[in-house]
Amino acid sequence: YPDDPYDRLWFPFTNYSTTGLSPVRRSSDPSSNLPDRPPAAVLRQAITPSSSLASNMTVPNLITSTSLVPHYVTFYFVEMLANASRSFDIYLDAQQFYSKTIVPGETVLEIPNPNISLSTSSVFSLVRAKGSTLPPLVSAAEFYMVGDAWVVDATDSSD
Repeated sequence: YPDDPYDRLWFPFTNYSTTGLSPVRRSSDPSSNLPDRPPAAVLRQAITPSSSLASNMTVPNLITSTSLVPHYVTFYFVEMLANASRSFDIYLDAQQFYSKTIVPGETVLEIPNPNISLSTSSVFSLVRAKGSTLPPLVSAAEFYMVGDAWVVDATDSSD
């Protein structure tokens, strides 16, 4: 996304046919004053289960390491529908990942975890809370593998 102030790469989720997930979009930019400043275009869409009766959703896993390695993870949530009643909890491998029930609204909610060990077998699940009339959704997510600094120059040192 050219409007990302930190020059991050964002990839839209497109594998809907085999995952039971569907896209949902909003017509306007959500309200956001986040320090990580995700691009507005990223937050105008989300993924949610295809069935409105679904009680949970597994977040697609893009981790490439088969062994546990430290990651910096941030999830972003914003409601896509007007007057929606949606709430859910987030789990990692059946353990609560975030201590509060997530209730997306007009303002973007950012849930970071700067140091968590993940592998290809790690499973993030969003589970519908009691009383929610809609299934969970996720607007965006960032996954960074934490490691040593690069040993090569990333830019031209003469400029």
